Amino acid sequence: MFADAESVIADPVVRNRGTIGGSLCQADAAEDLSAVCTAAKCTAVIRGAEGTRTVPIEEFHLGPYMTAVADGEILTEIRLPLRAGAGSAHEKVERRAGDWAIAAASAAVWMDGGTIADAGIALSAVGLTTIHVSRAEELLRAKAPSEELFAQAGELASADCSPMADGRGPVDYKRHLAGVLTQRALRRAVARALQQEA
Repeated sequence: MFADAESVIADPVVRNRGTIGGSLCQADAAEDLSAVCTAAKCTAVIRGAEGTRTVPIEEFHLGPYMTAVADGEILTEIRLPLRAGAGSAHEKVERRAGDWAIAAASAAVWMDGGTIADAGIALSAVGLTTIHVSRAEELLRAKAPSEELFAQAGELASADCSPMADGRGPVDYKRHLAGVLTQRALRRAVARALQQEA
């Protein structure tokens, strides 16, 4: 999903010079990598004069343009847990290539045989901060993947986001997109996980 997201962020100049840490520290709810890191269950490593501390990524963003990085601290590392049976995907709808998302969804799954052992789902651009869709994650755990299950997870994603109307679209449109993109991301994530298991 990192590759999926990086291919739709801004333009090649930004993609080649920007960093994951810089993107996360900007804390813009419409940027892609916060959702990717949340779905992947990453951990942020923050360093300052008092030493180093780790923060789960879902606690990293405190509000719009606000992070857990305090004065005199710097984000130095993003830790990505590596687990067997993993698959992930990022889906985004934008007005034109490289634009901020109208809505975006990141999904990660960890398969155990034909069952989803764990899942991570997060949304961009449909709230004041990145939306961690924990209810959909709970729904998916210990179940076999199916289109019906993905549709239910999409409905939860639509319900749990809080978009605002703006020049990119009305609230109901953005809610609908969040659900559809969640389904697409889950479908691709599971397909990728099952290919790894084969």
